[in-house]
Amino acid sequence: MTFLGETSSQTIVNSIFDFILPNGSIVHNDNGVYFQTSTPVPFRVPNACNFQTLKTTIHNTLQLIDGQYFDEIYYRQPFTDIGNHLCFQRMQLKNDDDVNTMLICNHQFSSVGPIELLCTIGRTPEGLLNILEATMTLTHDALLYYNGKWNMRRQNEFVGYSFTRKNPKKFDIPFGCTMDKLKDLIKEVVPHGIPPYGIRETQTVRRLFFRQPSHYEYSDKIIKFEIIELKINDDVLKVLVHSNYWKKFEPIEILAAFSKHVIEMEDNMSMSLSQN
Repeated sequence: MTFLGETSSQTIVNSIFDFILPNGSIVHNDNGVYFQTSTPVPFRVPNACNFQTLKTTIHNTLQLIDGQYFDEIYYRQPFTDIGNHLCFQRMQLKNDDDVNTMLICNHQFSSVGPIELLCTIGRTPEGLLNILEATMTLTHDALLYYNGKWNMRRQNEFVGYSFTRKNPKKFDIPFGCTMDKLKDLIKEVVPHGIPPYGIRETQTVRRLFFRQPSHYEYSDKIIKFEIIELKINDDVLKVLVHSNYWKKFEPIEILAAFSKHVIEMEDNMSMSLSQN
């Protein structure tokens, strides 16, 4: 078996055997943590490696394409507990000092085996757009919660935050939707009427929130939810790409907060002035 950069016996002597676990998961057990992925990738890094060299080596080994970048890198760091038992913890690598700590640990615990690195690979907005176009998904199923709120709940195997509001409205978010288009679409979906059961014509979408699902840190089967505010076009794009995977669990869930009714404000102001 050959590895990137392994061109001579001298290269092997002056380098350390590692495994990259791209987009893997962190699992907790009696010994602390271990990393798992379907396709661990072997590679070598120099003994006197710094953070930039490590990133470059991983980038070349995984042959990342345009639009991909490293988001986070974690090291499965060995240590001994108070009972002198070998355990492992995750350590995020952010700079040269972190990489140096990794190399020192590898020397101290040489019997443990190869260094294991878990890295998450992100994509630029352009890269996300390429994925979205490749899926050819014309619309995305969504649920709209308007004039509602979110709270923390635990129900069955779903944990995290949930949106609450009676009769959420079903609607479709079209391919390539922008922030402005999404706001206009939501105004069409929400019925007109007296708040909180509807909105006035003068009200506008003030803020949007996305109920973002992800696998729970300790399990690939249990899902947790976070609340992410949508502010720019890139946020909407990420939601649509996100939907292509998570639609087998639930549709996109969005909570819309509207501005106050202008006429109502004017009426209240006029009433206040008349009383004075």
